[in-house]
Amino acid sequence: MLNLILTIIATTSIGVIIKLSEKRISQRLTMLLFNYIVATSISTALWFIYAAGGQPADNGVSPYSLTTAAIILAPTGGFIFAFNFFLMIAAIRKRGVALPVSLMRLSAIVPVLASILFLGEEPALLQILGMLGALTAAVLMSLSFRGGEQVKSSNKEPLIWLAVSSIVLLVLFGLADLAMKLFEEFGKPEQKPLFLALLFGFAGLTVLIAMIAGRIKVTKTDALWGILLGIPNYFASFFVVGALEELPSFIVFPTITASTVMLIALIARFFFRETIGKLGLVGIGLTIASVIAVNL
Repeated sequence: MLNLILTIIATTSIGVIIKLSEKRISQRLTMLLFNYIVATSISTALWFIYAAGGQPADNGVSPYSLTTAAIILAPTGGFIFAFNFFLMIAAIRKRGVALPVSLMRLSAIVPVLASILFLGEEPALLQILGMLGALTAAVLMSLSFRGGEQVKSSNKEPLIWLAVSSIVLLVLFGLADLAMKLFEEFGKPEQKPLFLALLFGFAGLTVLIAMIAGRIKVTKTDALWGILLGIPNYFASFFVVGALEELPSFIVFPTITASTVMLIALIARFFFRETIGKLGLVGIGLTIASVIAVNL
């Protein structure tokens, strides 16, 4: 349960840090690069500490190797993580912090459905209702939050564009969660530090290539914000893998979704002065009920 709580705190912190940095940075890619440098460094350090700490586990799994699935997931997941973070930064600037984070957590439906359809997980009825309630709450809140450049603009974007862009974000964010779920399913817990080091390393490499192609210069301010962002970014992934080792995904992902959306909504309202409509208030109430349901 501790891993679940720490995942929620780390995930919420990511949105808050991105929001705080939006008017203080000049190049988003620089912030992303140093974010992944920090995440990769933490992962590598923990891998060395773990690997040097003793013998392989009782099942003989070596912390110096990876399963075939993990070798495939590391670069694939790294690219998805990097692309998603760039989208997240752009979306927060455009629409405020509440809506993008809500969509990020709503994307939990992707790994949950994959687990039920392809991995044989069988949730109980009450947990299904709680999962649906959590996702419904996220939808209600995402529909009623307004912030960022969206508030300043007098032009309303077409509903079809809002729908399509939201679906794209949801699917991409969901693929990142699915990568972590697939590692939990087909990888080995002893190899988690090495897997995360490679995943974040590939994400950083993706950003570096984009920076070189765009001839983007590094500034101290952008780098410092990236370092600050890298800490919760790493631990959000680290703790979610730990949570998935303790609890089934149909409990982990909806609980993270509901709790994070509720927290980020309150922070957006009271600290960033973003708008929460009536649907958002209903969604917050439904969030609390859903979290209780999925944990019974």
